[in-house]
Amino acid sequence: MRKLLFLMVALVALWSGYWFVGSNAVRDGVNKWFADAAAQGLVAENTGVTVAGYPNRFDLTVEGLHLAGLDETVGWEAPFVQVFAMTWKPWHIIAAFPPEQQVFIPDQVVTLGSEGLRASVRAKPALELPLAAVILETNRLTARSTAGWTVAAGRSVASISADEEVPGAGDAANTYVLSLDAAEVTPDPGFLARVKAVTIPDLPPSDLPGMMDQMRSSVFLTLSAPLDRHAGQAKPYLTKVEISQLAFGWGKLALTAKGLVEADDQGFAAGEITVEVTNWDRLPALLVAAGVVKPEMAPTIARGMQALASQSSDLAVLTLTLKLTDGQMSFGPFPLGPAPRMIPPTG
Repeated sequence: MRKLLFLMVALVALWSGYWFVGSNAVRDGVNKWFADAAAQGLVAENTGVTVAGYPNRFDLTVEGLHLAGLDETVGWEAPFVQVFAMTWKPWHIIAAFPPEQQVFIPDQVVTLGSEGLRASVRAKPALELPLAAVILETNRLTARSTAGWTVAAGRSVASISADEEVPGAGDAANTYVLSLDAAEVTPDPGFLARVKAVTIPDLPPSDLPGMMDQMRSSVFLTLSAPLDRHAGQAKPYLTKVEISQLAFGWGKLALTAKGLVEADDQGFAAGEITVEVTNWDRLPALLVAAGVVKPEMAPTIARGMQALASQSSDLAVLTLTLKLTDGQMSFGPFPLGPAPRMIPPTG
């Protein structure tokens, strides 16, 4: 009995030592990161770093975060961020964000409000810590800008995954699945008002509702190197992009896209992406309201879309193909100029 008791005490002591050593390592690592960032001239501030969760978890809380670039035109502020990890699987961490945080971008500040905003980062339990999945999800998200615009979304999930459970993810080395599923997306009321104010001859007035129906995507990304603990040195870049699904619905306006683009022998993007727009006659008003098309050019753009749609059996459907070949790209009959380079030039 005494031996069993001694063994139990020894195990508790060892586990406690492991937890305290691990918690100190986590705290010291976070403090070092902030110190290194500040030494490089960046703004990296916090009002406190604590680690709790004994005995089964490492619960990290960083309070009073303020991160910004050298000129402070881009930055992030949050009252706190919490990061949780089980002591027996530190390769899987979960981060919880506050109900409100601020993102600074040039000429404006965006306040993000959320309900249950959290992120899950999971590596595979291997020496190189290859990425398994990153999942960002929220029950509700709003963004209010000092520039005057507001957008919102309901239950939304975005992820990048290399899990074998995801169909197709393991078909090629260094391939990851980028997914987005957003519901109840509410565009800025001011933008919607501008859309409804646009009048274009021979096109119906805008009947777009105040909420988008869906926004879904599933894209396979193939990189030059894996996303693991060596990614900072390897600097992976895209070599192939396959759009398996991209669907957008807003009232009677619907858009889908599919296609494949990969690097050619010269390192330029090459391939085709087919875009299909149903009830395209709602699109010109959107382009005008967004400032992409000048109001006086809208009738010409609308007639061009009508002519292209007339080539199919359904006049309400406009199909255009983004083509990238020989270092150039075009969208339908419209030339767009040089194709982007996917593989960086050597030397």
